[in-house]
Amino acid sequence: MPGTHWGSDFDPDELATLETRMWKAYYRRQPARLFGLLVMAIREQAHVSWPRALAASVLLTRAAAGFARATGDYERFAPDIVRGYRMLGLPDHVDADAVARHELRWWVVRREIGLAAGTAAGESITDLYATLYDIPRERVAEAGRLRGIAAEIRDRGATVDPDGPRGRGETYWPEVARLLRQSYRSLS
Repeated sequence: MPGTHWGSDFDPDELATLETRMWKAYYRRQPARLFGLLVMAIREQAHVSWPRALAASVLLTRAAAGFARATGDYERFAPDIVRGYRMLGLPDHVDADAVARHELRWWVVRREIGLAAGTAAGESITDLYATLYDIPRERVAEAGRLRGIAAEIRDRGATVDPDGPRGRGETYWPEVARLLRQSYRSLS
């Protein structure tokens, strides 16, 4: 469609709901659930075929599950992330390697900075969106900022949750979901 960018024709509320559920699966160490949700999220955002969504999800889930257990040498997950993004049929002018580097970077930023990583994660997410959609950073900065804050609220909430990071998270998940909705509405 004229005037639209790859992957920009999505339902922001649906994508936010799927992302919230994916984050829960990731932190609860449920890779099979994460995989299924990622397939649906990729179909929602990228509108690729089922085989492409499945193949990309295998690669991206493998990277995320490996990263969840890792304590260093994070670059080893980059090849799966790159291949996963390439499976999505990005436009030729979009640098899939750069997109993947930004994806991995926001994961690493959160791991290295810890509970105060929201702003830095938001900056990395903004870089990811700007590269993925091939648009100026300022057009996606609010979406990146909100998603980074959502991640920080999840991390802070899980730290003080008496049930731990794999618990129900009733005190923080609703706020995370609200921020992700705002983020994807801004992105769309």
